[in-house]
Amino acid sequence: MQKLQPFVPSLATPAGRGTARRMLLSASAAALVAACVWLLPGLRLLEERSRDALTLLAASNEPVAGVIVIDIGEESLESLGMWPWSRSQLADLVEELVGPLGARGVALDMVLPEAADAAGDARLASLAMHAPLTLAHVLDFADRPASITVGALAGGKPAAMAPPSVAQARGYVANHAGLRGARCVGHIGVRPDADGILRRVHVQALAAQRLYSTLSLALLECAAPVAAQRAVAGLGPMDGGEWRLPFRQPVTAFETLPAQAVLKDGVDPAQVRGRLVLIGSSAVGLSDYVATPLQPVTAGVLVHAQMLAELLEAERNPAGGWRTSAPALSVAALAAGALLLGMALRAGVRIGLAALLVLVAGWLALCAIGFGRGWSPAVLPPVLGLYAFAVTWVALDFIEARRVSRRIMNTLSHYVAEPVLKLLVRQGLERTLAPSRQEITVLVADMAGYTKLTAESSLEASASLTTEFLEAITGPVLGSGATLDRYTGDGLIAFWGAPLARKDHAACAVQAAWKMLEAVKALNEARAARGAVPLAMRIGIESGEALVGDLGSSVRSVYTAVGTCINLASRLQEVARDIGEVVVVGPQAHSMLAGQPLRPLGATAVRGMDHPIDIYALKLH
Repeated sequence: MQKLQPFVPSLATPAGRGTARRMLLSASAAALVAACVWLLPGLRLLEERSRDALTLLAASNEPVAGVIVIDIGEESLESLGMWPWSRSQLADLVEELVGPLGARGVALDMVLPEAADAAGDARLASLAMHAPLTLAHVLDFADRPASITVGALAGGKPAAMAPPSVAQARGYVANHAGLRGARCVGHIGVRPDADGILRRVHVQALAAQRLYSTLSLALLECAAPVAAQRAVAGLGPMDGGEWRLPFRQPVTAFETLPAQAVLKDGVDPAQVRGRLVLIGSSAVGLSDYVATPLQPVTAGVLVHAQMLAELLEAERNPAGGWRTSAPALSVAALAAGALLLGMALRAGVRIGLAALLVLVAGWLALCAIGFGRGWSPAVLPPVLGLYAFAVTWVALDFIEARRVSRRIMNTLSHYVAEPVLKLLVRQGLERTLAPSRQEITVLVADMAGYTKLTAESSLEASASLTTEFLEAITGPVLGSGATLDRYTGDGLIAFWGAPLARKDHAACAVQAAWKMLEAVKALNEARAARGAVPLAMRIGIESGEALVGDLGSSVRSVYTAVGTCINLASRLQEVARDIGEVVVVGPQAHSMLAGQPLRPLGATAVRGMDHPIDIYALKLH
């Protein structure tokens, strides 16, 4: 019997082609699950929520330089009057910022679709034509039965300058015709995701055959055209014309001044000089709010401030595409993680699961760091892909372990009775195979006259005779719960009491002897029907202490028993042959067989024994 290893999953760990096949199937499952994150709407939403959580975790409160927000909030409305303000008041605000305070550029995050006080409109029109003032209009990207077209579009670039995959607006709400001469105009149209959270913006969009930049980019183009070009290049490729806004700074990172501080209270010019200014409102009544990954209610002007801050960062430190889109990083992480996980799983399931947790935690930490630097790797594809890899690997490992276990069980069933084998497995096969001293009863059986029967037979006929005889006597042995030690040419050696200890091992041996004789009788009837000579056998039975277990060398070992009782049972089988008995029982077995039909044969000399011993024969009639 070949040496057995413990029944643990590592028993089934294949080598060579088996490992490669498992790696391939696990990697395929990982790739399929990762792809589903991009394809299935439910998983895409889960991916977005995962990014939101890491974005919030990575957000930095470090003050943003170069951008300042002028807020027309509740405080300003109480101080300067309720909305809408007069156009002259808005003109005063812009003139103060671009004049005495020295702003680099100013953008109005509001649309003025109707004319108001003529003097104020004229001043705003003049500022829009000659000063670094950027106006806004809303582009509508919704699919509506009828397009919304309000006001007169102004500014923009020729449609021929549009980059690939640019968004096409279906409608717009523009400023009134008096502002048509504005030099710088940006759009403030946004389209939140299905869950209502704004994560992406159209950096540029087409409307009425004109190309418009988003308000923050239009402001930068108005104030510093060359810097704007570098900023757009630094953002890298867009996803379908959309830019995923990193949201690296919470609203508290942006310096905000109330409008009345500029118009009424006074502002230190050092706070504004050389900076880009966004004018908007956080007043609840003006309803300019969106939900972002950082907070559920965010003033729209602060979203434009986020965009402007990222544009300035991209202009200063162009990232060549890594800043906003890094799918290659996710693919590389999944591939490397799968390779490491496969190596860990080969070492054992526990090591593999520990490696899985480390890899997932490491990837999430890397994503959080990346979000803080403006990168945008996909979070869930590597995570779910690695889990799919591990689950597939463990499932294949389990299937392989079951297959090998069934093969081993089938092999062991030739040596150990099935009920005994099942009990061994439940108790732990590794422990029960360790060599130990146990009280057993040994049965040695041999075909009588085998040499004479096969003297003139062919090798094939001799082999057929041997197989027929052993087939007949093996069934009763295993059926009685014995362990089949080995075949001895034309006979066998079996024992009871190991690997499972039992008190009635001697009685079981005798009972098996009876059934073996009945099996040989039935075999002889079949042989007589085809004219073959009958067969006979001799059996020796003895009990005693033996060392039972997995014995042998590091190259090969067998589950067997070693002890005097084994040798004595073999000698008793020889004695049975010499004195014409069928079943001879030794003294130790006899002492355990009260009530069995035995007759004494007296003290008999046995080869290998120093003195005669009392032996007994089984009464057959």
